[in-house]
Amino acid sequence: MNDTVGEQGRRGRWRTGAANRQRIMEAAAARFGAEGFQRATIRAIAVDAGVDPAMIHYFFGSKQGLYEAVLNRYSPQRDPVGELLSEGVEHFGERLVRRFLEVTEGGDAADGVGALTRLAVTDPEPAAKLREFIENEFAGSLAKHLDLPDAHLRAGLIGAQLAGLAVARHLLRVEPLASMSTESLVTLMAPVIQRLVTEPLG
Repeated sequence: MNDTVGEQGRRGRWRTGAANRQRIMEAAAARFGAEGFQRATIRAIAVDAGVDPAMIHYFFGSKQGLYEAVLNRYSPQRDPVGELLSEGVEHFGERLVRRFLEVTEGGDAADGVGALTRLAVTDPEPAAKLREFIENEFAGSLAKHLDLPDAHLRAGLIGAQLAGLAVARHLLRVEPLASMSTESLVTLMAPVIQRLVTEPLG
């Protein structure tokens, strides 16, 4: 009787376990980002999240289902530069670098660029999603707002600068980038981005 009640209670908690599901997603994103899809295991993710492995199967069905949920969660927003450019081109580089650092360092996980960048280093599927974001959404947005003939090239160069910064800072832990303050990075990187937006290329 007690076992039955306990089992029913556990199933009930699982059905409404938004907090557990959130912990699983966060643990999976970290584990997939560090080890890739193939090496990461359901058991390791369950340990990181503090749940039973059966709970992961209950919520997501399989490791592939969990991985897809993580990727979908971190789909970047559309028109990411529109709001930043609404204030004009002046100081755009500073605003963009600061915003990118806020996202990649946990200031706004909803945008997902930081998590997607980490996942893209280890697996081709998120890498393709990140590349699509940079080439289509980012470049398209920049081209639309700046209306320049080489805006797609500029956006690609800017995306490469920012993605490289995220990888060097958070994955490779290259010093002094890894320990540098946000404001120091903004001061150093903003002029580079600004030149790519406003000055002639080549």
